[in-house]
Amino acid sequence: MKEKFAAPHIPSVFVGKPKNYPDQLPWKEVKRRFSQLMGKFYPPSTPLKLKVTGETRLQGNIIKQRVEYFVEPGEEVAAFHLFRKDIPRDAPGILSIHAHGGGICFVQGKEMHCSPEPGDPKQYTYRMALEGFRVLAPDALCFGERRTAWGYSTEFFDEINRHMELTARGKSLCWKSVWDNSRAIEVLELLGARTIGSVGLSGGSTQNYILASINKRIKAAVCFASFATLRHQFYRYRLAHCLYHFIPGMIAEGIDWDQVVALAAPRKFLFCTGAKDEGTPEPMIRAFVNAINRRCREEKLPQSVWVCREPEAGHEITEKMMRRAVLFFRTHLQAKNNPL
Repeated sequence: MKEKFAAPHIPSVFVGKPKNYPDQLPWKEVKRRFSQLMGKFYPPSTPLKLKVTGETRLQGNIIKQRVEYFVEPGEEVAAFHLFRKDIPRDAPGILSIHAHGGGICFVQGKEMHCSPEPGDPKQYTYRMALEGFRVLAPDALCFGERRTAWGYSTEFFDEINRHMELTARGKSLCWKSVWDNSRAIEVLELLGARTIGSVGLSGGSTQNYILASINKRIKAAVCFASFATLRHQFYRYRLAHCLYHFIPGMIAEGIDWDQVVALAAPRKFLFCTGAKDEGTPEPMIRAFVNAINRRCREEKLPQSVWVCREPEAGHEITEKMMRRAVLFFRTHLQAKNNPL
């Protein structure tokens, strides 16, 4: 059966696909090569200087605080901290990473998923707080209060310029997203969370599974859509996801994102996707699931990935997905002495 979203032809610029890509490497070798390409993460030398600068009350007994903290010298991030008033201080924490695509995302940033609308599954920052989790929602670089004017270049061009500048310094936007989100995890810990998960939609999903593959403090991650492998994106489909996937040299080293994400096992993933999502063709998410299951089988690890695939959904979060996400976090983040 012909796949609905198959590209009609491969652009000539991409003819040079390496043979046997990705290489079937031992998992330790995948980790070594990826770590070398990504670059080192040193212990932060910049204090967070965490500040709580404002507080409002939302429907459902939810407190919404504005917090500010530093991720690097001179670089301050604003975020929202949402939690139900009656939860214990050490309630499980969730890092909420906002979506990426579309001009409104760049303007809204951390605001995107915080609206007090219990019936809207897209409001996952608010919904997770309503369920009793401590949730932190920061602005990603180039979004919300972290936007930068580059002459006539705005929004996505801002991100392209930041990625180019980071790459010129031997880093990448991928490295930067992991660094910034890891500092956000530090904030959650300062706020009291003892176990931590993460959630994200679209480009936020991409940041999420990359973060979980590197930072072991993420115990469970819910990823809504945007599972991208380089071999499918470049050599099978004509898709343009965000820039977090692009680390110079990955294809030359024979490694792809499904192999990298499998390194997170035995920590847990829930992958949610719509069968009609043109941005996430089924072979991409299947590659992620197969790689994780293969590593668990080969290294005798417990099950580490579950899938919620909605046949009629597109690039969205359905209520069914949201209910699965809540149950997933309750199962894998909950401390025995701290029931929600």
